[in-house]
This record gives sequence, C-alpha cells and structure tokens, in this order.
Amino acid sequence: MRRLDLALAPLALAASLALASCSTAPKPPEGIFDQRNKAAELAKLGDGFMAKAQYSKALEYYEDALKADSALDDLEGVAASHASMGKAYLAAGQATDAAREYAASLDYARFAASGAAQATALSGLGEIAYASGSKDEALDRFAEAVKLARAAGIGAEQALAVALHDQGVAELALGKRELGMADLQAAEAMNLKARRWIELGANRYTLASALSSAGRPSEALAAALGALDADKRAENARSVPADLAAAASISEKLGKASDAWDYWRRSFDAALSADDPAATRKALSALVRLALGLGKDEDGKRYASLLTQLDQAESAAK
Repeated sequence: MRRLDLALAPLALAASLALASCSTAPKPPEGIFDQRNKAAELAKLGDGFMAKAQYSKALEYYEDALKADSALDDLEGVAASHASMGKAYLAAGQATDAAREYAASLDYARFAASGAAQATALSGLGEIAYASGSKDEALDRFAEAVKLARAAGIGAEQALAVALHDQGVAELALGKRELGMADLQAAEAMNLKARRWIELGANRYTLASALSSAGRPSEALAAALGALDADKRAENARSVPADLAAAASISEKLGKASDAWDYWRRSFDAALSADDPAATRKALSALVRLALGLGKDEDGKRYASLLTQLDQAESAAK
C-alpha cells in the first residue's frame, strides 16, 4: 500500500517557509528526514515484492519500515506499515495474521486522528470478513471506511477509492447490483483521474463481470478491454491473463468465437510467461474446446497435448 498523503501538507509547507524567513529559526535535525525517507523507501521496496507475489520478502521490508516509523513515533507511518503487512498476510492466505496487523493499523490511525488511515485499515478488515464469507459484516466495514474517507476530504482520495471498490464488490455479492455498479464506477472515475492504473484495472475487471452477469455483454467487453489497457499501463503482468480471459469469455457470449480464440491465445501466452498454472490451464481448456468449432483441428491437438503435459507436471509435483 502506498504511503498516505498528509492532508495538512500545505499548512506544514507554509509554516516551514515562515520559519525559514527568520534567521533564528532552529534547523530541523537531518536525521528525522533521513529516517522518514528510509521508511518510505523500505515500504516502496515491499510494494515491489508484493507486485511479484513474493509475500515473505515484502513482509521483511514492511517490518523494517515499521521499525523506522516507530523510532520517530510517526503514527500515520506506523499505521501504514501495519496495513501493508496486513495486505501481505491476506494475500498469502494468513487471515489471522492479517487481522492482527489491520487491527494494529486501525489503533495507530486513531491515535493519529487520520480518517484516511482509519479507512484503509477498515477496508482491510472488511476484506478479511468478506473472504471468510461474512459479507454483511464486510459491507458494514466498507461503509464505515467510505464514511471516514469522505469526511477526511483532501488527502484521502485513494483510501476512498479503495473503500468504494470494496463496498461495490460486497453490494454485488449481496444482490445490490445497481448500488454496487455505481460504487465501482465512482472508484473507476477517481482512479482514472489520479492515473492509478492497477486500481483502475481492478475496478474495470470487476465491472466487466457485473455487466456480463447483468446481460450487458457489449459494455462488459469494453470494461474488460479497459482493464487490460490499465494493467498494461501499470505493467501489471499478474492481471493481464485474467483480463484477456474475461474478454475471451464475453466475446463467446457475443457469438464472436474467432475473437474469443484470439483472446484465449493471448491469455495463454501471458499466463505461461507469468508462470500462472491456473490461468494457463483455463486458457488451454478453452482453446481445446473452441478448436473443434473453428475447424482448427491441428491447433486443438497441440493445445490438448500441452494440457496433458501440464496435468502430468502438476501430478509429478504432488
């Protein structure tokens, strides 16, 4: 998770300029800025490993960032570091550890009286509840996060976009389709304006699924291709196979088997390059199925052989 911007940054800048104009103003110790810069750099390195799904390595850097923040009693920094650790644990499937870190993040966010940081922690706790099947509890958490982020105003835009996305997902799961899509579209607009490509890709991918389920395949296809564009801009290779798979599935719904074939081929290539066995299997299975109807018998045999090889490799690895 990226560092949260301080809502009072302009005020702090004005104060620093006023002090600088006075010859007797004390100079801040350089070590403080060095320590904060160190924490920010460590968090950024952790984010890089998160993007590569190297969660244990990401945790090492987030823990070091937490130490650097704690040394200065940087409450928002501590909250952000705990939230980053919660995100890594959740991605690794360690829900108990994730809940502990998000709870700690919420405590420090309250110490700092930061609505944005509180919203981030609540969104994380909501994601844990959602993953456990407690969708109503999750929606309550997300709604509280949205309220806090909106009240925080300037500096909380990213936290608000995340909370709106999460709230939209929960609403869709609970059958509140129109509310869910409205929240997802609001998050999409915010992330597009801020050029947050990875988050935008997630918004559009989820919208594609919702629109497809609502019987609006043409709009769904546009959303899936929009997700692909955002993830390519972000160089988010982990999500590209899924974006292409979504475009392929929706193209089939539209009766465009030839287009679906092309998207599945690209999804297979991307999944293979990203070392994603599940996405690779999904694409191969679709290509084998489509080959028959498209008269691509030789291609079908080749993809069927690759699917068999994948089965054998996975069996040998067990």
